[in-house]
Amino acid sequence: MEQSNILIVSGKKTDQLVLSSCLERAHPRRFHVSAVDNCQRPLDVLMDPDVHIVIVAKGSETEYLLRLAKKNDVATPIIVLLDDIDNDTIARLRELGAQDYLIRGQLQDELVHRIVDFAAQLRAAREQIQRLSNRDSLTGALNRLGFRAHLERAMARSKRYQFKTGLLYLNLDRFQLINDYYGENGGDLTITTVAQRLRAKLRGTDSLARLGGDEFVTVLEDVGSWENVDAIAHKMLESLAIPLMIDDQQVCIEASMGGALYPDDASDFSELVDNCRSAMQLAKTQKGSHYQRYSQQSAPTVKDNSSLEEELRAAVHQNEFLLYFQPRIDLKNQGVVGLEALIRWQHPQRGILLPASFLPECEEYGLMRHIGYQVIAHACAALTWLDEQGLSHIDVAVNVSFTQCQDEQFVETVTNIIKRAGIDASRLEFELTESTILKSAGSLKGPMDELRALGISFSLDDFGTGFSQLSHIMDLPISALKIDACFVQDLPDNKQQEAVCTMIIDMARRLGLMVVAEGAETQEQIDFLQKNHCEQVQGLYYSAAIPLEQLPLVIQRQHARYRESGHL
Repeated sequence: MEQSNILIVSGKKTDQLVLSSCLERAHPRRFHVSAVDNCQRPLDVLMDPDVHIVIVAKGSETEYLLRLAKKNDVATPIIVLLDDIDNDTIARLRELGAQDYLIRGQLQDELVHRIVDFAAQLRAAREQIQRLSNRDSLTGALNRLGFRAHLERAMARSKRYQFKTGLLYLNLDRFQLINDYYGENGGDLTITTVAQRLRAKLRGTDSLARLGGDEFVTVLEDVGSWENVDAIAHKMLESLAIPLMIDDQQVCIEASMGGALYPDDASDFSELVDNCRSAMQLAKTQKGSHYQRYSQQSAPTVKDNSSLEEELRAAVHQNEFLLYFQPRIDLKNQGVVGLEALIRWQHPQRGILLPASFLPECEEYGLMRHIGYQVIAHACAALTWLDEQGLSHIDVAVNVSFTQCQDEQFVETVTNIIKRAGIDASRLEFELTESTILKSAGSLKGPMDELRALGISFSLDDFGTGFSQLSHIMDLPISALKIDACFVQDLPDNKQQEAVCTMIIDMARRLGLMVVAEGAETQEQIDFLQKNHCEQVQGLYYSAAIPLEQLPLVIQRQHARYRESGHL
């Protein structure tokens, strides 16, 4: 039989001894008894998962304890020990939430056991109801309702005892790809695995909640500083870096996470959650899994959806979007041979904004088609500038969205943009994501063949995450594969990443495709990729995304690096 932990709270040693002896005589043994003179931190006691039932002697603090339990929706039953029967007092105590009462001088074993057993059954029923109403059915984590209750309780404790409460907001990157490719079962497996890995990194007082879809939040109680929050956040992201097996395929999970502290970063529940989510959105602007602390300096100032939509529509009309370019390096001669065009928003008040802060809304408001054509036009203008600088050997790659590909006028519009710009279309590359191909492989072939006839080449972005089908690579006019950054980040020490990278490179060579590795940040990664015959690479080791006018400096730096290596 499951044991119930009973806490006796009374300043009288006689109460403690009589009740303890009575409960310990129960057969079978089902009560574990402890006793204290008073509750120094009553809410901590009531919320302690190891305390199942509280028997408290009526005193000056009894009503406060009952109100505290009621206010915080505590499931722990409270039994009050009285001197004698007073109907008014008993009615008052029940109104405040007391489960039952015992009378000194009438503590017969059978009566006490029956009252405590009933309290234990009540607690179990309450916990079951709470689980059903406050828990996510798939993962067992708290749902929105349970999350709000826990966070509000934690914030109240922070205010009362001068603690800090940490909040982490996590969103999986490209989760829709898993659902699209592996179906609902694959998506559910991913969500449950993520929940298990995150929960394993928590302390006993922390809680994990799933807000729906692929969004999780973690409440961290009683954290001393940002360093405590950072340590847990990094452990969580490290646990997610281990590939997941779905249908005998390795799937790389990436996530973006934001962190915020109460009361440092917010004064109430809504503000804390909003600020933590804005930090997560900022983390999404980085390639691969990333964690970002909240700060007022980096927080978006536009929160009203209607005003944001108006600003975005005005931005499209006024052509406020511009391109930054990340250089692509040939590993044989260390020269710049290509540029990946990455969109930015030149906001009139807020300056340069990264895509994660506005692209999802652009999709929602149906603006991606117009923005996509503006990006292609800017890329063509960049090719003209490169020609004027004597850099006609450098190509430009543009990311093309699913919405863009579905436009019936896609081929015609792109053709007209190229003609007006007067550029060599063979120096323009369109990067397609695996989700775009997965959703519309059949309808894409015709337009891609027409654009390929103009000279435009195609690459498959973020390859290796487990969603591509070889039939797509062979059926569509794809000439390059880009190895996803998650398979590069731990090279050469990670044997799994090493195996995946070498497999992709070898397969691409056999198929006559070029390979570009993304996310290279160290000399060791470069050496490994070069040794294994990867042809091109991009990443922070060489350069972040830059304005086009800074490209000559990058080229000079690369030329100097190549000369210093003894090749010139």
